[in-house]
Order: sequence, then C-alpha cells, then structure tokens
Amino acid sequence: MARTAITPTTVPAAGVVLADVDVAAELTDGNSFTWASGRRLYVANGDSTELTVTVQTPGTVGAQALAIADATFTVAAGAAKLLPRLGPEFRRTDGAVWLDYSGADTAVTVAVLDL
Repeated sequence: MARTAITPTTVPAAGVVLADVDVAAELTDGNSFTWASGRRLYVANGDSTELTVTVQTPGTVGAQALAIADATFTVAAGAAKLLPRLGPEFRRTDGAVWLDYSGADTAVTVAVLDL
C-alpha cells in the first residue's frame, strides 16, 4: 500500500486548534509530507500504549555511503507531542518525508504545521 500524504496547515497569527487540523495516522503503511524548513509534526497518541514515530533518513554520508540513522520519537500513551523541526537530511529525492509508527495501534492523529 502507498503512504498517506498529510496536507500541511499554515498556523495563523491567532493560532490554531490542533483538533481541527489533525488527521488519523496511517499506522500500517505510514504517512508522508512534503519537506519544508519551517514544518513541524504534531502527534497525538490517544491509545493506551506508548507510540514510537520513526522518521526515515534516506541519505548516506562519505565515500563508503554510510547510512544516516533514522530518527525516533516517543509519545507516551494519552499524550501529544510537537516534534522538533526536521532538517533536509530527512527529505527524499521526491521532496517527501516518510513517517512510520509502532506501538500504539489505535487513536493516533497527526498534523503537519507550517510555523
């Protein structure tokens, strides 16, 4: 199956109600969004189990093409987290950032925010 793209939301000066802009995470096949320097990922874990969000890093470094480790972020059960800004090392050749999830299996929502 294909990843489900998340449409970014621009946060106005007055702010935004996150519950109005978040969408269900695609826990099986993952999500994607187009990378931009000011984008942040918001994750709400409504499950009773801890969630791990993995941001794939497609790049390599050096003459030996050593893989850059994926980044992982933990969101406690019943908690929400605004992840740090992701650098260009997370951008795939098509401009997308790929997200995978493990742990929680229900009630996870996400939003991509342009701050």
